[in-house]
This record gives sequence, structure tokens and C-alpha cells, in this order.
Amino acid sequence: MAKLTKPQMKAHNEALRILRKDRLTDDERDYVFTNFHPGTEHMNGAAGAFFTPPSLANDATIGVSGRVLDLCAGIGTLAAHVHWGSQYDHSKRTSLDVTCVEINPRYVEIGRKLCPWANWINADIFKLNPSKLGRFDWVISNPPFGTVSRTGNAPRYSGRHFDLHVLDIAAEYSDYAAFILPAMSAPFKYSGNRFYERLENSRGAEYERHTGAMLQPHVGIDCTVYKDDWKDVSPAIEVVEADFSSIQRNALARLEGSQQLDLLAAE
Repeated sequence: MAKLTKPQMKAHNEALRILRKDRLTDDERDYVFTNFHPGTEHMNGAAGAFFTPPSLANDATIGVSGRVLDLCAGIGTLAAHVHWGSQYDHSKRTSLDVTCVEINPRYVEIGRKLCPWANWINADIFKLNPSKLGRFDWVISNPPFGTVSRTGNAPRYSGRHFDLHVLDIAAEYSDYAAFILPAMSAPFKYSGNRFYERLENSRGAEYERHTGAMLQPHVGIDCTVYKDDWKDVSPAIEVVEADFSSIQRNALARLEGSQQLDLLAAE
């Protein structure tokens, strides 16, 4: 469990007091996102799960709108900033529809208090049924990093890294995703660099070649500016925008080809 300083523990306890209220203001929600320390209750580091700093969540969700799915949602930091961002654009506000999926029931309990406008699902993302949830305009996620244990596999990715399994699952729900990924899972180096650098030998580039997905920086975010905003950690990350449309086209082509073969066989 995380060991907090006295000021951190005082702020965390205040966040717990706020969460006992029936209704929260946006300022109170922001206070909880900033000061609630999940490491006091769960061994998040061992699970590769780190809560998104609000400052990063605000920028990582720029341009995300419509029907949105948040995988491994935690207490809803990304989902909240999608909602708050929509308040500045009336056209987005009326069409926004957010669904959050989180396996930890305690986080779902907190998330429902912080993001009551979202549809919360307490479930394992590896056991979801895409046909029941339907299609989304965007998938967002700050997934667990690294080679932590999981209960299943993604449809196309078969490697060891949990974050890329979540990314591959996202392709089942949308053509587009905005993910916070460990730097080693991105097919490029942008943050902290003087220029954009393509990394052909990275895990992300291998995933692109294997699946046909396209991964690029999301709205040009230099993630080094958030390195001191994380709780208990300071991971090297990139915010990655994924275009899965070629995966869907290839799947459709395979389905149509299979149907044609069935028709020929029937003749």
C-alpha cells in the first residue's frame, strides 16, 4: 500500500468525506480526482494500474465526443474530462453518451458518484460481449501497463503486454481510440523529443504490422509535462490515437469472402 505524507493523507481523507455526500459539485469532483489515493486501498502498482492525473486527462480527451467507451475506467477521470470538455461545445453536449467499464467494484462505486451521467459496468473487459454494447465513436483508456495477469486474450494481439490487449479489444467497439500507453508500447517517440521519431522496432509498430491498425500521437501532447502529476509513480508515456478502420474493412472483406464461398458450395 502507498505511504502518504501527512498533507496527502489529510487531502485523501477530505476526498473520502466528500464521497460520502449524496450530491457533489464539479469542484468537489475535481478535488476527489486530484486527492483520492487509490494506493491506500489497493496494490495498484502490482497490477500496473495508475490513476490518470486530471491535467493529463483534460488534454488526452481533446476531440473525443459522441458515443464514448472508457475501458479500465478506474474512478472515471478520463470520462469526467470528456463530459466537462463537452460543456464548452453545445453540439457535443447534446450527443455525448459515455459508458465506463471497470473490474474493481470499489472504483465503480466511486465512479458512479463522480460521474453519475455515465453508464457504469462492473465487469472484466475480456469477458464483454461487443454485440451487446454496440459500436462507439471513440474508445478511451489508461489501461494497466506491462505484463500483469489477465483472464483472457484480445482478438488479434497475442503478446504479453496488458495495455496492447486492451488496445486491441478497443478495435471491436470503434474505429478510433485515444489511449495513454507506456512509451515502449508506442510506435513513435514524441514526448521529450525535439521532433517526432518513428520507432519501427517497438511493440506498437509490431502491433500495427500484425493488425493493420495505425497509431499516431493524439493532438500533439508532450507527456513529459505531466511527469510530476502522477500519484506514487512517474511513468514514461505517450498519448496514442489509434485508427482501426482498416481492421474493420479487412474483417468485412473476410466475412464477404466467406459468404461467397458458402454460396458457391451451396450451388
